[in-house]
Amino acid sequence: MLNERGITIEELMKHDIMKDAFVAAGEGGISKVITGANIMEVPDILEWVKPGELLITTAYSIKDDKNAQKNLIPRLNSKGLSGLAIKTKRYLEKIPEIMAEEANKLGFPIIELPYDLSFSDLMNSILLEIYNKQADVLMRMDEIHQKITDVVLSGGGLREIGTTLHCITKNPIVIKDNIFSKSVPVAPDEEKLILEKEIKGVMKAENAYTDLCLDISAEEPCKKLKDRVDGREICRCIFPIIAGKRLYGEIHIWELDKKITAVDVRAIQYACTVVALELMKQMTIFEVESRHKNEFLEGLLSPDENIRSASVSKADIFGLDSDYQYAVFLIYIDDLESYFYDSPGENGTKFKNKLIKTIEVAVKLSGIKILSGCKGNTLTIVLAFRDIDESKCIKDMSIDMVRRIIDALKQNYNYISPYTGIGRCYGKLNDLWKSLEESKKALSFARIFNNDNIIHYDNLGIFRLLCMEHQESEIRRFYKENVEPLCEYDEQKDGELIRTLKMYFECSGNLKKVSEKMYIHYNTILYRIQKIQQITKLDLANSNDRLNLEVSLKIMSIINDAAFSSQENDV
Repeated sequence: MLNERGITIEELMKHDIMKDAFVAAGEGGISKVITGANIMEVPDILEWVKPGELLITTAYSIKDDKNAQKNLIPRLNSKGLSGLAIKTKRYLEKIPEIMAEEANKLGFPIIELPYDLSFSDLMNSILLEIYNKQADVLMRMDEIHQKITDVVLSGGGLREIGTTLHCITKNPIVIKDNIFSKSVPVAPDEEKLILEKEIKGVMKAENAYTDLCLDISAEEPCKKLKDRVDGREICRCIFPIIAGKRLYGEIHIWELDKKITAVDVRAIQYACTVVALELMKQMTIFEVESRHKNEFLEGLLSPDENIRSASVSKADIFGLDSDYQYAVFLIYIDDLESYFYDSPGENGTKFKNKLIKTIEVAVKLSGIKILSGCKGNTLTIVLAFRDIDESKCIKDMSIDMVRRIIDALKQNYNYISPYTGIGRCYGKLNDLWKSLEESKKALSFARIFNNDNIIHYDNLGIFRLLCMEHQESEIRRFYKENVEPLCEYDEQKDGELIRTLKMYFECSGNLKKVSEKMYIHYNTILYRIQKIQQITKLDLANSNDRLNLEVSLKIMSIINDAAFSSQENDV
């Protein structure tokens, strides 16, 4: 990328004042940029030169010093100067070969000036060209800034910003949004066809940058990669979209049609800032919308009729009406809240949005509307069914849809283990709170039954009786009579009677299988079973006693899971 604060040696040589001058050596460096000019008439000039300067001289101070002539070019090159202009025919008849050799080796341009060229005229011309170039760059940058700013002020989003950037850079672009998981490619169809594989790869790939290592600087404002396309290498430049030292996304641009200039770089960097602000605005909107959704759902699903009625009156704002049938389901994910705060400063928007987007994609084109909210480790989701065929079972449709959602979550986040409880379907919004209560009870059992993490309330069978209102006292008494003595024994004697009893029911009473699964001698298992019967005064050979113990174990799991947390004290 050219440093457009100045002019190149090549551009200078096209100027009228240089019509009788020529590049005598180091022609490989004619793309070097001149940002200033200086004059050398003393040997120690290197103490005062600056990178980017063109050094002008008659070579008087080195005309008889071969060693100085040989060392001058490497020293000027190491200082970052752009070139050396020597007026010959006064102290030097021509450029010394020893200097030309070093210049050619280093690609450091040496310009031979005509005898009658005035140094002041040359310096004035160079500085005027540099000034004009910088003024032109500033004007172009002002125009570019105004264009991008106008896009945002007129309500444009990532695609409009990308289209403006494409017009400026004349190269294909992809803007990656890491917060809302969007990728926007901008290029004519023929360019998209050429870079089809590369563009798709960028849209699916992980970030080129990470939050922990944003390796950018003024000298290297972007990462550069080489993509091989149709037998040729095309440079891809990747610019990070950063706000508050957080990575919000990236802009990828391929040098397909032309090299990226310094003006392009500044335009892209400004666009990155604008995109970051746009994403922060969207995050704020997302958080406000999420808060309103949560408040609406909390009111709609409240058992208090007055609170509920106020939310029902606002249902049309969220796209809910009487033409739908509704069911509530809950998704519980351990440590879900910790994922929401994986990116300080983003308020969990990134993870929340990805979760919701995953759920929305899973139900897309199904004809089912969803409304979701989140509190703590639990996602609350309302399924809205419309135009249901009478031959279809709403319960089966609910379970099928939830399975589709859970499969999508597991596929995208293989480190989470969601549990789901589904409530019954209701035709009136005012009755939807009942579905929530049912989904809570189903969720409690979903977390207990390890063999299935999705449970519909209707499928609880006999265990629905354990969830009936005003039965907590009897249920706790039932547990206290049958299983609590075993728990106390285990605590006092460091025994494993509860674990053994659970395994006994898991193995359908086959003591040999119990022994094998627990890696304990058969006689020990037999002793423990006898001890269980002795403590509980129940006979496992009796079907009624066996049922009492198995149900008591389930109650114990419910109590430990705090499903009946409303009653804290023992009966």
